Amino acid sequence: MNWASVDRWMAGALLLIASGTALAFVPTMRQATTGVPATHEVHFHGAPSWAGDTLLQHLAEAALGADTTNGACVDRGALCAIRETLDETGWFASVDQVRRSSTGALIVQATFLAPTAIVEDRYGEAIVDAQGRLLPEGCRLSSDAHVIRIVNPRRHRPVRARRAWESEDVHAALLLLNHIRDEDWINQIHSIDLSDGVRNGHLVLVTDRQSRIVWGSSPGTETPLEAIAERKLVRLDHLFRNSGRVDQHHTGEIDLTDASVVVRR
Repeated sequence: MNWASVDRWMAGALLLIASGTALAFVPTMRQATTGVPATHEVHFHGAPSWAGDTLLQHLAEAALGADTTNGACVDRGALCAIRETLDETGWFASVDQVRRSSTGALIVQATFLAPTAIVEDRYGEAIVDAQGRLLPEGCRLSSDAHVIRIVNPRRHRPVRARRAWESEDVHAALLLLNHIRDEDWINQIHSIDLSDGVRNGHLVLVTDRQSRIVWGSSPGTETPLEAIAERKLVRLDHLFRNSGRVDQHHTGEIDLTDASVVVRR
């Protein structure tokens, strides 16, 4: 598979509406087709706001293509086939139900995978959800959204969408991201570097000015002499409030791992 290629039909398909990196899900009914007979309509119940019309149209076409009855009747086997087809697209964490309305339209109750971070490996960029599950190739996020990157993972991406990244360092970085995502200084963090992981298991926050903040172990897995995650957050908050910068304008390295002091190098 050529991971560098991008399907044309996906151009502009996704728009991430976020505050920091938090996603806003809109519990609404999204219609994928207009101006067509009701039997050719597909509604995605609870579709997130970032799922654009192009993506929904693509998924609707997949669903209609699997409908062997062409909307002529309520057939359990046909509905199961549609559900399996949608599930295999890789865009959903789960497809809970597919049913037909009184007008013949398809109603899909499903949970989309939620874009959380960008992981950079040898093949380029890949987008994952909070559990490290790969979103399908062609997924793109708005350039206006601040999305943290995870760089230098030990293992490369899964071969199929929706499979989780089989690399403990990526999951550790996602755990750290979830721990810091609501902080006032999150927009000053560019990436989480995993290159030190093999040597000492440390996660490193890289700021938008390329300063390196050695966080250390992922939250909850600290070594006996290491500062705990809550203490590290207090230290970073102190730096940010005193200088307006989480790196305090320091161009080198800030080490948070010592339980007693913050070390600058």
